[in-house]
Amino acid sequence: MNRIIIICLLLLLKFNSIYSQHYKDSICFLNTTIIDKDTLPVINLKEIPVFSKKVFKNKRQKRRYTRLMYNVKKAYPFAIIARNELKIMNDSLQYLTKEKERKQFIRSYEKQMFIRYEDKLRKLTFSQGKILIKLVYRELGNTSFDLVKEYRGDFSAVFWQGIARIFGSNLKSTYDPNGEDGEIEQIVLMIEYGII
Repeated sequence: MNRIIIICLLLLLKFNSIYSQHYKDSICFLNTTIIDKDTLPVINLKEIPVFSKKVFKNKRQKRRYTRLMYNVKKAYPFAIIARNELKIMNDSLQYLTKEKERKQFIRSYEKQMFIRYEDKLRKLTFSQGKILIKLVYRELGNTSFDLVKEYRGDFSAVFWQGIARIFGSNLKSTYDPNGEDGEIEQIVLMIEYGII
């Protein structure tokens, strides 16, 4: 009987040491602030956006908004890709000092991007392309025209602007999240927060 009690005590001691070690590992400190002799906890919460429920006047307006949401969801990933690829390219360009090397690098990088993304980009509709031009401005802070002009030169920029104008687009399009592009901005925020 004594052996059983000793074994139980040893097991309890072992369990207690494991539990206390786990408890020590999981200790975290809470930030506090003192206001008028009161110590209050400070907890930083992640921002949670609240979107009002969309009310439509008629079916056509609802269909237009649904189509816009679909188009933004198709175009937005490419704007993110453009932002990331441009950052990678700029990081690499800072190490190249000669203009000839820079031009060669830009051309080779452009070819690689065409190989990777051309098929997917060709599947975009005209509406999605127009939205992509706006979203590129949103992500990069420059119009597509200015980006082409900076990396490929004036002639290329004017050429591609002419092509875009033939198809009803404008590479000089800007993005106004508080004005005409408010619905697009709301949809992008819902995508970023994982709501849609």
